[in-house]
Amino acid sequence: MGTPEDYDRASSFSTSMGNSPDWTPVASAKCEMKQECVEVWRDVNVLQQRLQEETGDAGPTDRPSPLLAVSRAKQLQLQAQVEVLESQQPQLMCTHKKVVEAVLVNRLKESIEQLSELLPAMQAQQKELSASVELEEQVLHQRQELGRMLEARLAEVPEAHETSVDSRVKTFRRKLKQAEQFHTDLVQRLAEFLDTHFPPPQPAKGKRRRRHGSSPVDKTLDVDDPQWTPLNTMIETLINKSVDSPHDPYIPMEPRYWPPYIEMLLRCGIAQRHPDDSNRLKLAPFNL
Repeated sequence: MGTPEDYDRASSFSTSMGNSPDWTPVASAKCEMKQECVEVWRDVNVLQQRLQEETGDAGPTDRPSPLLAVSRAKQLQLQAQVEVLESQQPQLMCTHKKVVEAVLVNRLKESIEQLSELLPAMQAQQKELSASVELEEQVLHQRQELGRMLEARLAEVPEAHETSVDSRVKTFRRKLKQAEQFHTDLVQRLAEFLDTHFPPPQPAKGKRRRRHGSSPVDKTLDVDDPQWTPLNTMIETLINKSVDSPHDPYIPMEPRYWPPYIEMLLRCGIAQRHPDDSNRLKLAPFNL
C-alpha cells in the first residue's frame, strides 16, 4: 500500500499539471483520473489499516481482500479511460472570428441542402397520408351510416317479430297448400297431355306380335295387357329415381320400354344415357 507522502506527491503533481502552460483537455482529464486514483488508494489504505487494527496486527492472510479486488478493478477501468482519451485527438476550433463564421456558414449550407433534398419526399409522404386519411374518413362515415341503419332495423325487429309471427306462419301454410295444389294439377295435366298425344301402342287384333327382346313365337298380346309401358309411367319412374336416390339416378331399360319413346326422350334432352352403360337412363338435370 502507498504512504501519505506518496498521495501528497501525487496531489502536488496534479496541481502543478493544472497550472502548467501546456494544459489541454486531455491533460485535464488525465489529471482528474489520477486524482480519483489517488483518492481511491487513500480510501483503500485507510480501510486496510482499520482491518489490521481490528485483527490485532495479524500478518497477511491467504484470502484475497474484496476491497482490494474492487479497487484494482476501478484502477483498470480508469486506466482504460485514460488510454482512450490519449488516443483521441480533439480538434479545437480556431478562435478567429471570420474562420468560425465561415465554418458555421458551410455547415448551415450543408444542412439546408440536406433538408431541401428531404423536403420533396416528405411532401409526397404527406400527400399519401392525406389521401389515406380522407379514405379512412369516408369508410368511417359509411360504417357509421350502416351502423345507424342496423340499429334502426334492430329496434324494429322485436315489434315486427311479435306482431308478424302468426301471420308469417299462416302465409307459409297457405303457400305450402298452393304449392301442393299446383304440383297435383301439374302432374294431372302432364298425365292427360301424355295420354292424349303419346298413347301407348296397342297390339293389332288377330295378329301375332313379337315382344321386344323375345322370340318370334310369342303369344298374341291382349288389349288389356299391353306390351309397352306408357310414356307417363316412364317419366314418373325417372323423376322418382332422381328424387329418391340422387347419387344413383339411373334406371335400367326394361324390355317393356318402347324404343321410340326412349329415342324421343333422348333427342328432346329429357333423359340421358349412362356414360359407361347404354342400357341405363336418368332424368336430365334441368336445374344445372
